[in-house]
Amino acid sequence: MPRGQRHPAEPSAAVADIAAADSVSAALLNSPALWEAVCRISGDYLAIIDRSGTIHFCNRIDDGWSPEQVVGRNIIDLTMPESIDQLQRVIEDVFSTGREQTVETTVKRPEGGVNYFLLRLGPVLVDGRPAAVLVCCEDTLPLKTSEKTLQHERTLLRRLLKIQERERQLVSYEIHDGLAQYLAGAMMHLQACEHAAVNGVDNRELHEGLRLLRAATDEARRLISGLRPPALDELGIVDAVETLVADARVDVPQVEFTHSLPPQRLPPDLETTIFRIVQESLSNVRRHAHAKAVRVCLEHTPADNTVRVIVQDDGIGFDPDAVPDERFGIEGIRQRARLLGGEPTIISGVDRGTTVTVTLPIDRKDSPPRTL
Repeated sequence: MPRGQRHPAEPSAAVADIAAADSVSAALLNSPALWEAVCRISGDYLAIIDRSGTIHFCNRIDDGWSPEQVVGRNIIDLTMPESIDQLQRVIEDVFSTGREQTVETTVKRPEGGVNYFLLRLGPVLVDGRPAAVLVCCEDTLPLKTSEKTLQHERTLLRRLLKIQERERQLVSYEIHDGLAQYLAGAMMHLQACEHAAVNGVDNRELHEGLRLLRAATDEARRLISGLRPPALDELGIVDAVETLVADARVDVPQVEFTHSLPPQRLPPDLETTIFRIVQESLSNVRRHAHAKAVRVCLEHTPADNTVRVIVQDDGIGFDPDAVPDERFGIEGIRQRARLLGGEPTIISGVDRGTTVTVTLPIDRKDSPPRTL
């Protein structure tokens, strides 16, 4: 045969493709084969039930059940009491309206435990009317377990933060009522000695002692403010943020603070969270941003009863996705916000400054009021 010419009996690639396509089409049109493949490959548990809830078919059996224990039984018999009424209503609605429905339910285990499922129910139409219902059951126990673990971890974190704030409060009170008072008393005595000294006498040791006492007093005030400023407990969040802003002006030429908070005090845990977010944000600005101006704003939105915290600077900025692991400031802001139902937005870029925005609900229905 001439080079390049196909043998008459050898099918061309196009003919082979058409034959393969015809074969696939035939398989797809073969309903039993398609149904068997769907049941075998599907990650869900599939069941066919009639209007009464009786199970006529299921694609797989797990969790200790056998086919004999499931097929022929009513799906209601396998359901925990708290889920029965809702499941019955959904089944009836699918048969009556022909609409698909979704419902969460709990299922008994043979050994007495409970499993959680998300059920998607759809009608099987014969002559245009629902003859049965296909139930796709998605096991949500792993998700429920993960949610429970996450909630437990958040509860522990909330308790740890509360304990930490309480310890900071106690230490600040100890410094204020103890060390700071002794320093103030000693300085008063030395000042009296200084005034009583003979004019012209060079009393350098006395002057140095006073200087050190003043420095120690300033350090005590700084420690008290850093731990937990008395203004936060005595006067509220506005005065406490004012102390942070005053401290920030030592390193930043221009620091602006505005607020539109209601006159009444906010919940203690909310005030503490706002204070710590502002404190950490200003600390980051002072240490890393090289900023010339900072704006701190606390905005109350009556419509949804939230407080928005905004800290914006004109510094050198940073890449939020490339923060070193040893720096926990940004992550601390995120975790504190999430514990109260908020999610911070951090916008920054090289030479574009940084804006930290956190919106926090004032009233949280899922959390009882807490006091420090």
